[in-house]
Amino acid sequence: MTKIQEFLATLPEDKKALFIPVFGNVDKFYTVVYLIARNEHVTDMEKPDRYEDRLQVIRQIRSKVEDLVSSYGLEGKEIVADIASDYFEDYVNYKEPELDITNEEFIGIIQKL
Repeated sequence: MTKIQEFLATLPEDKKALFIPVFGNVDKFYTVVYLIARNEHVTDMEKPDRYEDRLQVIRQIRSKVEDLVSSYGLEGKEIVADIASDYFEDYVNYKEPELDITNEEFIGIIQKL
């Protein structure tokens, strides 16, 4: 478990409850932000058609997540950055973690933002 995962796990129950309406729980929140970081990185590296537009959308979503978490009284930008750091740590170490989320769940959560 990484430091940010430990931080999220030790949040008071009233703070954890704030994540439920959009993300379901703090673990899903972590997974969603991890995937946002991965999508941004892969899009930037592979440069598919209209990648600038895609990056702009991904960054808008990341910003919405940061603002939402900040509205919970937490450091949104810092938490999102720490999760992105976990992704990059896995990336440079060639780790592919098992993520407990379907594409449909991920898209559904993004749409709630």
